[in-house]
Amino acid sequence: MNIVRLLSLTHHLCLSLTLLGSIVFTSALKAESGYEQISTVALPEKPSPHWVWVNDASFDRIEAGRAALVDGDTGKYLGALTTGVFFMTLALPSDYHSIYSLETYYSRGVRGERTDIVRIYDPSSLQPVDEIAVPTKRGVGAPTLYHTSLTEDDRFLLIYNYTPSQSISVVDLKNKNFVGEIETPGCVLAYPDGPRTFHSLCGDGSVLKVELNNSGGLKRKSRLNNFFDPDSDPIQEDAVRVGDQWLYVSYGSRIYPLSLKNSQLQGQAPWSLLSPEDKAQSWRCGGLQLIAVHEAMGRLYVLMHQGDEHSQELAGTEVWVYDLYKKERIQRI
Repeated sequence: MNIVRLLSLTHHLCLSLTLLGSIVFTSALKAESGYEQISTVALPEKPSPHWVWVNDASFDRIEAGRAALVDGDTGKYLGALTTGVFFMTLALPSDYHSIYSLETYYSRGVRGERTDIVRIYDPSSLQPVDEIAVPTKRGVGAPTLYHTSLTEDDRFLLIYNYTPSQSISVVDLKNKNFVGEIETPGCVLAYPDGPRTFHSLCGDGSVLKVELNNSGGLKRKSRLNNFFDPDSDPIQEDAVRVGDQWLYVSYGSRIYPLSLKNSQLQGQAPWSLLSPEDKAQSWRCGGLQLIAVHEAMGRLYVLMHQGDEHSQELAGTEVWVYDLYKKERIQRI
């Protein structure tokens, strides 16, 4: 018999046996336990205060981003969104009337013509309801909360661009259109601190403040110089907001407060997270989003590990809890 025909017959026989085995196994499985019924259920319009969106920016499948919704009280999986290539994070308005996701797609999957959009999802059905086209220049990298952010009144979405020149794209979410681009040379990310203002962190140790007009265009720029020293104690970009104050943490494990008073940015005196004993034991902060805050309790939570001065990206082995008013540690977890 011709060897090609023999291989073909063998191939078809293997496929038939595999299919038969699959049918038998599936039938047996159904007889024993029955199939789980897959259904679509609308979520409540008002979310639970303990729902958690898990932004899954997996480097193993960077072309297929997603975000999963989990009930923090029960651990129940509630649903998910598919969010395109190089997904970073969702933007959630304070009233949760919509979900905004900055997404990238290519016409041939992972190559071809690129399209960047702000996708708008219905929070009850988790279905896309609209989209807004934006320039194909958004910055991607290790996920942070401020590659995309909302102004305080949820009117404008701010998008950090890196080409490698830096800028911020402004999207009007009320009129659903791209407004324009604001140049922020040498300064990264967008930290909202008012209905029409945000600031960016600059590599020379300064902070750039940007004010928007009511249409989302540039009104004015100003700069706070010498907020930190990038040579002796550079700060990380993972800040948290407490009232009218932003808290940044440095590689040297010091907190740098940045306040907005009378529409002006003001740097406050930094304070250390470490005692002399902590320093002797090589404790320091590290990780990606390494700090969090509970504003009502006045508590700051910091991921800590033991390592050298270049270990700022290592995961934490402990969480240290600080009283923000006394600026002292009150707990180790």
